Amino acid sequence: MGIKSLRPMVELVEYALAVMASMLLVTGSVVVYDSFTSYEGTLQLRGAFSAVAGVADAALVNGSATSTLPLPESTIGCEGGTLYVSTGSGSLSQGIPVECDFQAKVSAGTHLVSFRTASGGLDLVVN
Repeated sequence: MGIKSLRPMVELVEYALAVMASMLLVTGSVVVYDSFTSYEGTLQLRGAFSAVAGVADAALVNGSATSTLPLPESTIGCEGGTLYVSTGSGSLSQGIPVECDFQAKVSAGTHLVSFRTASGGLDLVVN
């Protein structure tokens, strides 16, 4: 068995290694992309909740508050003194010191969010 007879086998091994390396790179890229999109959704949820909770807190202090907020597709609601924002990435909530009972489905985009305190409770209007 000479060197000439080993050459096709060496080329086959080199080809297999190149294909495997390419497959590993593609798989790694998919994992990184999936991780990023999951993290991005979590960041959007946290940002939306923080913004909505800030406007609600201002309304509790001042009687009413309005702000223009960029929101992902979500549901803003309050039930039994718990304010929440839910998206496809999850849900965040916090207790508030007044009663409330509302829910609004919001499409992705910029919305005018208004909270006001009325008769011992909190109300929401989203435009």
